[in-house]
Amino acid sequence: MYQQLFAEEPGQFDVGIYRLRMEELLPPDNPANALFYRALEYALDLHEGQMRKSGAPYISHPCAVAYILAKEMGIRDPEMLAAAVLHDVIEDVPFIDYEILERTFGTVVADLVEGCTKMTRLHQDRAVLKDLTHSKILQTASRRLGVLVVKLADRLHNLRTLHHLPKPKQQRIAQETLEIYAPLAAKLNIFPLKRELYHLSLSYLYPKKSKKILNALRSLYGHASILEITERLKEAFAHRDMDVIVRSRVKGLGTYYDAAKGTLRLANAENRVDFTVVLPCNDVDACYCALGVVNSTLTPVPRSLRDFIANPKNNGYMSLHTRIHYKGENYLVKVRTAAMDEWASHGVLSQWNNPEMISEAYLKDISEFLRSVGEYGGPPPQRRNLIQLSEAEEVTVYTPHGDAHTFPVGSIVLDFAFKIHSDLGNHCMGAIIGGRRVPPTQRLKDGDTVRVLKAETAVRFDPDLERLCVTPKARNAISKEIARRRRNCAYHIGRDLLLQELLSHGSTPRALEREEVPLILEVLNVKSLEDLFVMIGQDLISPHAFLYYLQDVPKKSAGNTRLRPEEEDEPAHERKVLKVNDLDPAVHRFAGCCHPYPGEPKVLATLSERGVTFHRSRCSDVTERHGLPPHKLLDVRWGDESPWRSPMAMWVRVMGSDKQALLPLLGNIPSEIEVRRLEGQFRTNLPQWVTFQVILKGFEDAQRLFGCFPSGTVIVERYGSLDAAIDLED
Repeated sequence: MYQQLFAEEPGQFDVGIYRLRMEELLPPDNPANALFYRALEYALDLHEGQMRKSGAPYISHPCAVAYILAKEMGIRDPEMLAAAVLHDVIEDVPFIDYEILERTFGTVVADLVEGCTKMTRLHQDRAVLKDLTHSKILQTASRRLGVLVVKLADRLHNLRTLHHLPKPKQQRIAQETLEIYAPLAAKLNIFPLKRELYHLSLSYLYPKKSKKILNALRSLYGHASILEITERLKEAFAHRDMDVIVRSRVKGLGTYYDAAKGTLRLANAENRVDFTVVLPCNDVDACYCALGVVNSTLTPVPRSLRDFIANPKNNGYMSLHTRIHYKGENYLVKVRTAAMDEWASHGVLSQWNNPEMISEAYLKDISEFLRSVGEYGGPPPQRRNLIQLSEAEEVTVYTPHGDAHTFPVGSIVLDFAFKIHSDLGNHCMGAIIGGRRVPPTQRLKDGDTVRVLKAETAVRFDPDLERLCVTPKARNAISKEIARRRRNCAYHIGRDLLLQELLSHGSTPRALEREEVPLILEVLNVKSLEDLFVMIGQDLISPHAFLYYLQDVPKKSAGNTRLRPEEEDEPAHERKVLKVNDLDPAVHRFAGCCHPYPGEPKVLATLSERGVTFHRSRCSDVTERHGLPPHKLLDVRWGDESPWRSPMAMWVRVMGSDKQALLPLLGNIPSEIEVRRLEGQFRTNLPQWVTFQVILKGFEDAQRLFGCFPSGTVIVERYGSLDAAIDLED
């Protein structure tokens, strides 16, 4: 029926037939359903004359999306279906906006349509817009889950009609589906949708491999071993007077795709066929009896039992899993009740028309996941990675009180701490697991009991921790904290540089209090003085651009010539000074081109949104490769009057011509400076080097340490705060 109605052939779409099909699903005599039919007429008028790439009327697409929701997903909510037929009107019709839809169809429909609308009216490149759209959809869906469900149906129809588009666009849409929409369908546990999204996207991305795998899978349908296992299970349950349904399933293409490696291979799947034993009753105890029947009838694989009834997955999935071995092959057998089977097949959609049946805990978990991923401020690939990780295998760990929590495989102690409470995560300095103290980077294993160790003050997390965390909440929290520290540092740097510039032109800080300052900020498109300081500290605005507009500032240059706002035309002047009193690995970076070290004399600094980068004054990369003019460079003055806020662990490499010259240098390191994990390479005809980890408390320590080695022989590979959750044994 669906293929006949939405064949996407040029000019083929009969609105009358469509209306009849929808009336079968959504009776028009129900007053509540009038909203949908009113929205349908509205969409027909707005999309009139618009065509798809296939040549079919554009209205066929939103109509198909509504039909998929009603027919295939079982949704009968008139507001959802109305939003489905209207989901493209804000994007494609210039005079339609949120307010018009809200007045015409209500807040819910307007919210759903707005949430589905792509961000296309900003002056950004395609990749940035795409990521902003994903962020918007996820954040809106965290408040109205229906947004995501409509987008999934929208993506399904687009994939079904993808053959009408050019191959490059097919590849882009298929890749986006693989990275975003298929894992999200899995997160909502909508199994048929997830399976088809994977199948279609992989067929476009890996056409030859897909055909090869599908050909191999065809031989499994009706395979003798499958039929024998099914029959043996049925006989065993009949012998025990247990009424069950036994069915087999050949796994789809998605099972053979490894997202981490980006490969599609038969070897990626643990088993190619699984069996499901469904008990028509909802007696949980009967599931365990049925498991006993399975394991006594067929040979179980040792240590393969997984109890997702006692410990459900994060997406609400519940079943007993056991693997069996039969004639040289392993098979997965699932045991569950009818209610569990319904949720396993359709997830949240199974109760969509009865929302009171969906637990508050589940909705809260989904909402928090979507909000955390949507708000994540890291690069787009990291956002996609977080979505894909939601589909990973899970481990179950426990609090000291015995509360169970599930996490994706690879999660660390810091993921656990942030899930318990944001404040606990912000103060996490490690944990006790199995009576042993472990760092926050310790990976969690099934059955771990975790007691988080809490620092008195908030921990300054290192940037490396963001990529080590697996859960969206932990990554998002660390990303926000690092962004806050970078902004705070930029604020103080920018303020200091602007004050230096004012003083160099004979003015005082009181110039920032003048009545024309708000007007200048408006001209510069800056909201406040605080934002101005930050933008100067990030090298997004030059102090001269502000001074250019500041009237009656005494000029230091002869002839009272006005300053020019253009940075490249600024007159030669002395470099400004950057005072560095502390080191923060989220802010301060030692350039890999010239390898300066902390406390080194004659060091220059450059500014960016990511913080401060240090270069040696003789570094050619600064002026030649990057083409930075003199006024972009700052003279660094190290604040060696007081120690750093917390000691730093630095990974240092020392290069030498031979070990006879290299090893004695290590003996010059002052005894009060702690050295850890010394390693070296002293093979003949290979570069000679020594690496070690050293604990430094301030710039004075750094100068004493690095002064032990000849200039140009020492490299700071990385560093981190001792209180910043770094695994020092890594």
